[in-house]
Amino acid sequence: MKNLELQRKSLTNEPGIYQFIDKNDVIIYIGKAINLKKRVSQYFIKTSFNDPYYEEKIKDLVRNIDSIDYIVTENEKEALILENILIKKHRPRYNVLMRDSKTYPWVMITYSEDFPRIRIIRNPHHFNQKNIFLGPYTDKQDIQRILRDLRKIFPYCSCKNKIKKRNKHCLYYQLKLCPGPCIGEISKEDYSENVKRIELFLDGKTSELEKQIEIKMKKAANSQKYEIAAFWRDKLDAIENSTIKQHVLFHEEHSKDIIQYYNEKDFFSLVIIHIREGKIMKKSQFNIDLKDKILIENEILISLLGQYYQDLMNNLPDIVIVPHVSEKFSLLDDLLKSRKENIIIRVPMENNEHALMKIALKNAKVMVYQQIQMEELKQKEEIHLESVLEKIKEIFDLPSSPRIIEGFDISNIEGKDATGSMVYFLEGRPYNQKYRHYKIKSKSTPDDVGMMKEVIRRRYSSILRRNGVLPNLILVDGGKGQLNATVKVIEDLGLEIPIISLAKRLEEIFIPYKKESIILPNNSTVLKLFKQIRDEAHRFAVRLHKKQREKRVSKSILENISGIGPVTRNKLFNKFGSIKGIKKASFQEISDIVGKKLAQKIVERIEQQKI
Repeated sequence: MKNLELQRKSLTNEPGIYQFIDKNDVIIYIGKAINLKKRVSQYFIKTSFNDPYYEEKIKDLVRNIDSIDYIVTENEKEALILENILIKKHRPRYNVLMRDSKTYPWVMITYSEDFPRIRIIRNPHHFNQKNIFLGPYTDKQDIQRILRDLRKIFPYCSCKNKIKKRNKHCLYYQLKLCPGPCIGEISKEDYSENVKRIELFLDGKTSELEKQIEIKMKKAANSQKYEIAAFWRDKLDAIENSTIKQHVLFHEEHSKDIIQYYNEKDFFSLVIIHIREGKIMKKSQFNIDLKDKILIENEILISLLGQYYQDLMNNLPDIVIVPHVSEKFSLLDDLLKSRKENIIIRVPMENNEHALMKIALKNAKVMVYQQIQMEELKQKEEIHLESVLEKIKEIFDLPSSPRIIEGFDISNIEGKDATGSMVYFLEGRPYNQKYRHYKIKSKSTPDDVGMMKEVIRRRYSSILRRNGVLPNLILVDGGKGQLNATVKVIEDLGLEIPIISLAKRLEEIFIPYKKESIILPNNSTVLKLFKQIRDEAHRFAVRLHKKQREKRVSKSILENISGIGPVTRNKLFNKFGSIKGIKKASFQEISDIVGKKLAQKIVERIEQQKI
């Protein structure tokens, strides 16, 4: 009996999670079960699944299983929680995984500070847990718009760093979008009260907020403080007329989440409409590509909802409304009740709930159809690029289609701050992870050919040392000089890689050992790809060149100021990043690091340089 079969047949009947592991010792699938032995055995029985398409995916999974591991839990609810944790940790190939919560935007209110700031952040777990986190939001632009509108009503500070005393106000203060806590224009108590109002609004508690403001307005009016009363009246009007306020749909206080989904052609879309105080507060939408995934529809839904509500840090709704009754929802019910005891999961009962279900379904369908369309366009582009690569093979008599093309360029001004770049195109598309920058070491005078030689040697010597993958084609920016230099280095290294160069003036293509250049028509798809690679290499080289130049200029400006040595210079650059950063800083911020005397010298010198 094979080892895998022994493992399967010796499994326990207890609840828990199981892990399928491939021959490379990589976890490829994680699942949960009430009965581990029974559930795992289903994968190895041909007639276990009715859907032929689904069955084909199971076969593909089973072919890759080399061993099975498992963890026993007390019950299925614990198994679901553990399953979600392990899926996020290992990200198995065959599992459905909601995009990690750290990639979604959250609104953070820094209550851990004397003057709380309001910021949009990505991973709440990296910040002080005394802060309040509202979210997650699936649309960053949407929450940016809401905060932008809200800031006009309740100004707040959005500085990246903790608020410190300053002598100079910022632009936001001038625009009346910040109340100026850093320059002492507002007390700690008044500022905190203002931030609390923003929290109420974002939390959907607009009725409570309106009541608070109305009380303040009436109190001021009764005390004959009419200017203050008018101030609060304007705030109240702004909230009531705000574009970010929603229409009331339900005359009740229960918060609700409306859940709907749609699945077609390997694409799954989950939509959650959030109702707070009877109003639609926001819509969350999660789109999943199901290729290679093996969960069936109901299991996908439970898995995604389990992940979503486990990630939610607070503000669970009172009621979760699901599209239909299913045994699987009882498991979700158990999970949510462990977070909020009186939470209810049910199907829609009221007319408004049914209407919102239809809206949610429409949203889910639109997104799935969009994904299908994008996939079809992607496939067309792949077919097009394949034909372009085949044309390159034919025109330049290459041994194979150039699946990997590496493009090179040099950037310098009179030999100074010289940099080289290598861009990597895979199957006709840029593959940024493989891009490389090179600081030129051998030349300090203008010599593009010599610099190209250095970059090519460094690139392919490194590949040989690492026994890495060589490209099918090298493209260098320039004419015969750059081409011949590249050919010489490649031959010296004992390599055989096809090489071409592309000269900018007439878009001439040069190939080794041929006097005549090749000029392709302007509408040639091959020329378009070559120009894209050449221009991308140029852009990437210039980026590092500019950084080098700015660093050199910045260093020279500070070097010429007496009293500033390497240690102080590094402190300034670590704090402000560059001379431009120092220029933007306030006098107080600079003097906090170097003292007032040196700060004055720095400010004067930077102004003289006209940076």
